[in-house]
Amino acid sequence: MNAQSLVSWPSSWWEQLLLKRAPQQDAYSPVALVGSLLAYLLIDLAQARSGSTWPGAWTLALTDTAVTVVFAWTVLRLADKGPRLVQTLTALAGTGAILGLLGLPLVWQVARAQAAAAAPPSLSIGWLLLVIWSVAVQAHIFRHALSTRFGYGLLLAALHGLIAISVLSWLYPNALGQGAE
Repeated sequence: MNAQSLVSWPSSWWEQLLLKRAPQQDAYSPVALVGSLLAYLLIDLAQARSGSTWPGAWTLALTDTAVTVVFAWTVLRLADKGPRLVQTLTALAGTGAILGLLGLPLVWQVARAQAAAAAPPSLSIGWLLLVIWSVAVQAHIFRHALSTRFGYGLLLAALHGLIAISVLSWLYPNALGQGAE
């Protein structure tokens, strides 16, 4: 992998964030997959660290990343599209890392607002817009990975979000603000 291809991955992920590029337009690259998963994990860690200790943030970030990997693998295996796993996961992790980076200031502001017990409505609106954008991007990626309609990709993206939130809430209720005080 040369320096030019390293620069092209974030550019591709940005185009996917704008729903202008499909994951299969990128080369099959296990190196890009590892890089995108590492970026996703580190951004997840930075977000989780805003409200958790280092060990708690690591377990949250690792669990979230594992849920994404297992979900994508399961969906592609069930659809008999296993060979698309590397490109699909690279796209999901790469776009997820960029969206996570864009959302990092919101996460930090929410953490400060919760400490002060006063969250401005603009934070909720910003967070909602970021979540909608994230679901749309995942739907776009799943749609192309499965060669299906956007609506089916949207269902899968929503299911992924529901599973991720459920697993994280179940395993780490205190870290997500749902445990006993």
